[in-house]
Amino acid sequence: MKLSTLTLALLMGPAPLLAAESLDTLVVTATGYDTSLDDALASMEVITAEEIQRSAATDIADLLRFHSGLEIGRNGGPGQATSLFIRGTESDQNLIMIDGVAVNSGSVGSTALQHIDPQNIERIEIYKGPRSTLWGSGAIGGVINIITRKAGEEALSYGGSLEGGSDDTWRGNARIGHAKDNHRLSASVSHQRTDGFPTLESSNIDRGYENTSFNLAAGIDAGRHSFDASHWQTRGNNEYLDYFGNPLDQDFVNSRSSLSWTAPFSDIWTSILELAYVRDHIDQNQSSDSVHTDRTELKWQNELTLTTSDKLLLGLKSSDEDVTARGGFSPYDENTDFWEAWAQYDLVRGNHHLITGIRHLDHEDAGTHFTWSLNYGYNFGNSTRLFASAATGFRVPSANERFGFGGNTRLKPEESTSYELGTRHQLAAGHELSASVYRNDIDNMIQWVLVTPPFSGYNQNIAQVRIDGLELGYDYSGKALSLHLGGNWQNPEDRSTGERLLRRAEHSLNARVDYAWEDWHFGGDL
Repeated sequence: MKLSTLTLALLMGPAPLLAAESLDTLVVTATGYDTSLDDALASMEVITAEEIQRSAATDIADLLRFHSGLEIGRNGGPGQATSLFIRGTESDQNLIMIDGVAVNSGSVGSTALQHIDPQNIERIEIYKGPRSTLWGSGAIGGVINIITRKAGEEALSYGGSLEGGSDDTWRGNARIGHAKDNHRLSASVSHQRTDGFPTLESSNIDRGYENTSFNLAAGIDAGRHSFDASHWQTRGNNEYLDYFGNPLDQDFVNSRSSLSWTAPFSDIWTSILELAYVRDHIDQNQSSDSVHTDRTELKWQNELTLTTSDKLLLGLKSSDEDVTARGGFSPYDENTDFWEAWAQYDLVRGNHHLITGIRHLDHEDAGTHFTWSLNYGYNFGNSTRLFASAATGFRVPSANERFGFGGNTRLKPEESTSYELGTRHQLAAGHELSASVYRNDIDNMIQWVLVTPPFSGYNQNIAQVRIDGLELGYDYSGKALSLHLGGNWQNPEDRSTGERLLRRAEHSLNARVDYAWEDWHFGGDL
């Protein structure tokens, strides 16, 4: 069971509620464009700005851990290596995006969640299940789309906070936004540092952490055309213990930059051209070892609203990725080019709703790959929605798996086929029940094959994994009280051995409660 201490928060000003937002909440992760959360035809959740503001989270892992089907693994306190498992899948089988751009490391395939500060985030969209047809490699278990702070509708907005705690821990942030007529500007900066505490029971060495993050965004409208630029970055230092218990530390930089042009060429055709750059750098301070990922992407997406009930999405993307590893046992310098094309059709007929898509990948090392998805929904009146989905997913082997220590250049991409059946039912006013059953079959799972203990071995496609699960949820939203109860039961099994996958809970329960009284907020997570 996932468990944490209850948290108590005090907010100045009005106290908005947590739930009952699905009718008004718009998400982009399900379809690639703004759509209602109720029309996502999938198991989706949104962590709102109010939830983030009221939380005591130091990174986004602290926010994600309280949502059904999501598990967090940590190697210690702030800044230590953190893994996210969505519905039993591996941490590198989940796609992490910032404002729609994937930030997974090219070297290890996963994302350093421990360095993403919630203070610069507007909301987090959680999509459970494969979404490779829309977002590409890595989206086998799910997609986490982190939406950063931008200027709102107010002419001027600003805010900030300062916190302190044990272990000489300090956190602070400041933000400002300006929007007027045809332009918008926003900036936010945050900083946190701590002396930390020992990460091993057998050690008395504190492991500290320091992180400075900022987010800049600007936009201008010229007639019907919009031009936007944004830059998110986190930089700092984290201390840790190596395999033998030796104290080490490393500097890190993670960033995402983009320029985009949105052009409504007609009443039915909107085109978006985006150039993005992603950086993931780690440099050791006790040696010359380093691992750097630099990725540039050019994406062209077109939305065609054929009728009020039919929408077609077409996209192309070209990517160039450089991954270098210096020092260590197996240094490498690898450049990889790949391009992708996708199409999605979204149609509504009466109470029926269908979203279907296909994607083609042409990867310089992994070859060509096709994925497909089919999402169907049916409304039983105004209170009950049934949805069903079938989809395939894939993950291209990381650079470390191909060229690093024990690397294997003949590795095949991991492939998955997933099915889900779910429902959401509105009870009396403010009450909602949800349930879903799912299965995810993963082939060509990459595992480390040990030859000579403790280190000699190689990577190989050997495992076949089946993950069956059941997810239940209850939500209540009243004038002052909001409540969420959730549970996930799963059996992530290695079909090659019949054993359950490591670091996966068979069942997990979570609860969130929020009570508003005048300008006070009382809330807790469990």
